[in-house]
Amino acid sequence: MNNVMPPFDFARFQSLLTTTLVGRSLVYRPVVGSTMDLARREAAEGAVHGTAVFAEEQTAGRGRRGRAFFSPAGANIYVTFVLRCSLELHRTLPVRIPVAVAQAIAGVIPQAAIKWPNDIWVGRLKVCGMLIDGELEAEGPVAFPGIGINVNFDPSTAQPDLVGIATSLSALLGQPVDREALFASVCNELERALQSPLGAILARYRERNLVLGRRVHVSPVGGEPFEALAVDLDDAGALVVERDSGVRETVTAADVSVRPAAT
Repeated sequence: MNNVMPPFDFARFQSLLTTTLVGRSLVYRPVVGSTMDLARREAAEGAVHGTAVFAEEQTAGRGRRGRAFFSPAGANIYVTFVLRCSLELHRTLPVRIPVAVAQAIAGVIPQAAIKWPNDIWVGRLKVCGMLIDGELEAEGPVAFPGIGINVNFDPSTAQPDLVGIATSLSALLGQPVDREALFASVCNELERALQSPLGAILARYRERNLVLGRRVHVSPVGGEPFEALAVDLDDAGALVVERDSGVRETVTAADVSVRPAAT
């Protein structure tokens, strides 16, 4: 689905919000280098908790490990939130945020699942990527979760190397998806996730996780790759794996790919 989409209707988006704070303060740009960079500048100037920095197009979007994130105009969702939480809550954002986004996308496609640590897949195809940055200010921690959802533009149509790897929600459904409703749902689910008990969030993460119980290939930052069984998550969202020797270890910084299920 590569049809020209109508401009984003912010009045309608706001009418669909059920939040108290998340998404109520909105910074909009038609084009920006990176919503993450803009969100940092807005935070430095006093942006309140829950501020959403939204752009129709990014010219320098990035994902994990500095990878480029293709961000064409007018069809998808590119947003970075400014979250000012307690240190205790801040430490659990790596599980709360992907749960919120997965829940929102599941309202469009119920099969939405979390591929550790925080990408959202449908089947074997990626539909959403995110990067969670953070820093400690004098007033406390501030987090910058940057979220890119392929809503109405399938990146594989412009980047052949993404065929069989990534797609869009509209390509999966065969029809355009309501961006305003989906963005509002992301905000609503995010505020709900921030207020939910950690146990409930971890349970939802496990329910929607497509890695647990599967053989995975782990490529640690600065370490040797290895294969293992993904067995659990800790309270901060780190992946617990079991090597073939039976030894368990916690993975925090790594690329993890899922091995095909046995047939």
